[in-house]
Amino acid sequence: MFVDEIKNYHRNIGEEEQQWISENLENLSDDKKLNFTRALRNYKEITVMALQKVYQEITGRKPVNYYWAVCQECGCEYDYGMSACPECYDKGKETRLRFVKSSEFQPPLKVIRYNKQYLIGDKGEQLCYNCPEKKESYCKHFGNPDWNCTREEFEYCQCKGCCTNHKKLNRAIKENKNA
Repeated sequence: MFVDEIKNYHRNIGEEEQQWISENLENLSDDKKLNFTRALRNYKEITVMALQKVYQEITGRKPVNYYWAVCQECGCEYDYGMSACPECYDKGKETRLRFVKSSEFQPPLKVIRYNKQYLIGDKGEQLCYNCPEKKESYCKHFGNPDWNCTREEFEYCQCKGCCTNHKKLNRAIKENKNA
C-alpha cells in the first residue's frame, strides 16, 4: 500500500493523514506516486493540508471534498443528494431544512445513504424512503450496467430487484447514447 511507502520515509505520520492517503492516493499512477513521494520529502511535518497541497501540485486537480446534510430539526446526518431527512420522513414529516457538512475525509458510517435518493417515483416503484429493507442497504454499484456482483453479493442483496431494473434502464440509455 502507498501509505506504507510514505510511512517508511516519514515515521511521524498520523492516523488522519494515513486515512487521507488511502482515500485519495491509492489510484494514482506509479509515476505520480513517485513524484508525490519526492515532493513530500520537502515537508518536515506531514499534515492533511500538506498532503492536499502536494496532491494539487502533482495532479493539477484539487483533492476530493465530501459533502453531506444534517437535518436542522433532528440532527440526522444523511447523503447530500437526498431530498428530505430520512429520520423525519419515518416519523411522518418531510423536513428539508438542513445544514451542510464537508470534509476532506469520506463521511462517517452513520451518514444515511439510499440507492434511490428521491421521494417520488414511477407508479408502483418501490422507493428507498418507504422500503422495509433500506437500513444499511446502500451500494455504490447500484444500477451500474457495467458491474457484475459476485454470487454471494447478489444472493444476500436486499436491493437486487430494484438494482436489476435500474441496470436495464441504464444499459438502454447507454446504448442509445452510443447509437
